[in-house]
Amino acid sequence: MDDRTDLRRAFEAEEHELRLRQSKVACILGIVLIPAGIALDRITYADQLGTLTVIRLVAAGLIAILYALHFWAKSAVYVRYLTMAGLLIAVASIAVIIGITDGANSTYYNGLFLILFAVGVLAPMQPFEAALLCISTLGIYIIACSRVPSAHDTTNTLLNNLYFLVLTCIISVTAVHFNYRRRFNEFRLKYKLASQHQELSALDRLKSQFFANVSHELRTPLTLILAPVEKLKSDAARLGPSSQQLLDVIENNALRLLRLVNDILSLIRLEEGRATLAKRPIDMGHFLKHTAASMKHLAALKGVHLDLQEPPGDLLINADQDALEKIVSNVIANAIKFTPPEGRIDISAVREENFVTVKVSDTGIGIPAEQLPHIFDRFYQVDGSATRRHQGLGLGLALVRELMTRHGGDVTATSDTGHGTTFVLRFPHALEGTQFDMTNSEEKPDRLADDPLRAFDRKASARAIMVSENPSLTPDRTASNAANQLDGRSELPLLLVVDDEPDMRRYLVSMLRESYRVIEAPDGISALEKAKQEKPDLILLDVMLPGVSGLEVCRSLKERAETRAIKIIVLTARVDEDAKIIALKHGADDFLIKPFSGLEVRSRIANLIRAAQLESDLHRTNAELKQSLQQLRETEAALVQNARLSALGTMAAGLLHEIGNPLNFMGTALQLAARDPTIQSDPDTADTLKDIHAGYDRIHRVVTDLRGFTAPHRPEHPRPFHIESAIDHALRFTAHVQKGITIKKDIAAQGEVFGSQSTIAQVLVNLIVNAVAAVRTVEEERKPEISITTAVEGNEIIVSVRDNGTGIDPKIQSQIFDPFFSTKDVGEGMGLGLAVSHRIIANHGGSLSVKSSLGEWTEFRFNLPIASEREDQVSHGVVSY
Repeated sequence: MDDRTDLRRAFEAEEHELRLRQSKVACILGIVLIPAGIALDRITYADQLGTLTVIRLVAAGLIAILYALHFWAKSAVYVRYLTMAGLLIAVASIAVIIGITDGANSTYYNGLFLILFAVGVLAPMQPFEAALLCISTLGIYIIACSRVPSAHDTTNTLLNNLYFLVLTCIISVTAVHFNYRRRFNEFRLKYKLASQHQELSALDRLKSQFFANVSHELRTPLTLILAPVEKLKSDAARLGPSSQQLLDVIENNALRLLRLVNDILSLIRLEEGRATLAKRPIDMGHFLKHTAASMKHLAALKGVHLDLQEPPGDLLINADQDALEKIVSNVIANAIKFTPPEGRIDISAVREENFVTVKVSDTGIGIPAEQLPHIFDRFYQVDGSATRRHQGLGLGLALVRELMTRHGGDVTATSDTGHGTTFVLRFPHALEGTQFDMTNSEEKPDRLADDPLRAFDRKASARAIMVSENPSLTPDRTASNAANQLDGRSELPLLLVVDDEPDMRRYLVSMLRESYRVIEAPDGISALEKAKQEKPDLILLDVMLPGVSGLEVCRSLKERAETRAIKIIVLTARVDEDAKIIALKHGADDFLIKPFSGLEVRSRIANLIRAAQLESDLHRTNAELKQSLQQLRETEAALVQNARLSALGTMAAGLLHEIGNPLNFMGTALQLAARDPTIQSDPDTADTLKDIHAGYDRIHRVVTDLRGFTAPHRPEHPRPFHIESAIDHALRFTAHVQKGITIKKDIAAQGEVFGSQSTIAQVLVNLIVNAVAAVRTVEEERKPEISITTAVEGNEIIVSVRDNGTGIDPKIQSQIFDPFFSTKDVGEGMGLGLAVSHRIIANHGGSLSVKSSLGEWTEFRFNLPIASEREDQVSHGVVSY
């Protein structure tokens, strides 16, 4: 409610000023235009010219009085009434003229239209004021017309004029309403923007003040850090290598923080106008020589050639020496940072009219064209991603621009991406009078070289430049010492420390190397490579890494099966919940917020290592349990199968005992009947006898198979024999069914096997008969073939029987060695052939297996042990089953 009240008050104040201006304009128009109508009076009503002239002059005089009141403070506050009075005076003067002349028939009523039109378009009044003015105008006009005697025609004219006047009033009031709404909306928007601008300005001032206060507060503790460190380093002989390394870490990072604080303070002071520049004449040529000499060793450390062209002629400028050193050093340091090894930096200075121009050109990575306009903005960085390679807050070039502006100059940059960047600094040339003083003065040494704080800044800048581009150039004795200890402590857990800050890596390695083996990686790409090669137990992973961000490294490792078990602790400076959630979503096992304590780091690592070991033990136990369960299932299946086979064997043995004797009597009787001449002489009887003999043979085969299943051939006197002889025996035995089938035999093995040749031949007969049946079904499609091959593998002979028949359905391949399983029609077999063959091969110490492609081929393979020399020398013996 208060905001709306303030808005309304502010709008009314602005409306008052607008009314005052517009009312003055309206008064001037009335003073000029009303008397100007005398010329019209002379033409239309010459006989009444004197009277009309008096009326016009009186009206103009009254308006002139109102105009004068606009400049009186006490009356100006009532500008609304002054405006209304002026308009009513104009209306009244026209109405009097109408009444004096022809009344409703007078043409002067058109003047009322002009006044109403001006109100609708130009007058900054509210709608109710316009409505009041319109009603007053209509009333005054009617009164003026009523003073003139009316006739019938006059009344019609009056009504006609009133109709158009009412329409004009409606249009005028509507126009005033919308103009008022438009002005109010425009003011409300402007008022809102002004309020927001004030809030933003206040926030910006608060932010700058906050940075300034924080920076001031940081300088004291930084001083108390740097001074004791400098004192301790002066007694370096009494410190051990590890202590010296820790002091280096403290000093480098304290100097880095000090430089950031100084840059922030300088920038804020310049923006607020509180920084004073102590300008004095400086020879830019002399200054560049000292600055280039001090920066040359930084470029040399990185392998970059820095060249200063000999400055020609007069290059005198008026500048603050400290500010000038910041400008030039920042630009040259940027060039060194972004120029790769073997690159080049050229510095030159020339006078161009009234300016001294300094150019710093490099052959570095360049700046994209779309980012060039922003490089001088505060906190802007060309690479602001989580994978940027270079340190900094983006204040250096912003500070350069502010200092150049304070010196009356400017700075510009041009760049070709991938080929280099050129910075141009333009300083106003000093006056001729100051040149004489400079010429007669002695050359003074650069006092900046003896400034300890400046020396510290340069040292920190050098470390930042080296680390940002090539961390390997930074001495890191901890890494080499840790690497030397890896081989001798293989029983300790292996840790991978990934951070682009060498000081951070050095600190973590020195803290952890006593309890763990530690390896390092300076960026995301090398971290991925080392993680895949070394398979560390745990990784300490910084989020912001060059090349590939830490979160991407984490996600990639967790997606790979071979590195998924590695524990990962993410190091981040962000403390918000979103950062934690994002890290966990990428697969991090834990996270540490910088700054962190050494005790916290060691505790979290120990917990995760312990958890990893427990998980490993759990996985190993789980695998062993799964293996044991599988073995139990296989044993159970074997026991069930053996029980089933034993039951079948017992049943088959009983049947054989009951069937055997009648079957023998039947066979003997059939043989005697076949020899009887009486039966042979009768064709019908002979045919019947043949049918009976066929049935006998079928029963005999079934009984033989059952006997082989219940009691497989176990010869009492097994002997060594050549496998080829068993194959030949089987082929001769099945020759009567091989008609039209190509038999291929490839006997590559010449060794002997130990066992029963007759039972092995029985196995081969079963396999060949099955192969013949398979190829018979496809002989119309392709030529039937059966291949029998042997080969020696180690101490075994492998026998293969392969056909190009119908193949076996993969769904039933696991069942074909089961007793009584058959794919043949009823009456064509009992399904015992392969079961008997499988047991015979097993009794010989081998195994029978099958491979098949449905509709293409089938291959049965079995292996038999090669006879040893002892078995060759034994004339007889017993095979162990």
